[in-house]
Amino acid sequence: MSVFLGYAASLFRPGVGVPGRLKSISIPLYQRTPSALAVAGPALLVFDALLIASTVPVTWNHWKTAPEPNGKPRELRPWWMRAAACSVELATGLLLASSILIYRARTVTLISILPPKNPSAVPTGFNRRIFLQNAGSWRGVSGTIFPLSACTVTRVDEKVLFLQVKGEYQGWQLNLEKSHVDGEPAADAEKACKTFAAHWEGAGGKATILHKAGEA
Repeated sequence: MSVFLGYAASLFRPGVGVPGRLKSISIPLYQRTPSALAVAGPALLVFDALLIASTVPVTWNHWKTAPEPNGKPRELRPWWMRAAACSVELATGLLLASSILIYRARTVTLISILPPKNPSAVPTGFNRRIFLQNAGSWRGVSGTIFPLSACTVTRVDEKVLFLQVKGEYQGWQLNLEKSHVDGEPAADAEKACKTFAAHWEGAGGKATILHKAGEA
């Protein structure tokens, strides 16, 4: 529950990222097709909404007492009991919808390192930016732009990198399996990590990529 509260609080806290649109991207540093679950997210949200809309009224209007042996007509259960049951159904549906939205928002599909906003400036780690797209972005159009200086990439598993942005809640997982790094399939995790690290650190970004976190 603390995860959901953290994400909810982050919606009302200004972050360092700003919405951005790119007309074209030559070769992104990282690119991966979203999972089937992330792609099916909108359909699951619709199904979840329909399920809530159908179950809550039924519970409120038709949840009656158990049949009695004497044939006494069944009556609606007390309002507080029906209200409690409806609240549980509604909370479950909202929890599921929140989980789907968070999963889509944290599923990275593309990362590209951008030049400084000022074309005449000398590119450094302090004026470069990154463009990030997730499963909820309009592919090829919208995303979020973060300062490269606020970003740190850590290798947390053999085929998994983790992007953290200062001022942003939690982070983004970059799964190297079935992904492309610098336009090439990341079939070899070590080679993909070296390529990612070369571009990322070469642009001035902070990272612990060539070995997993906690390793010497």
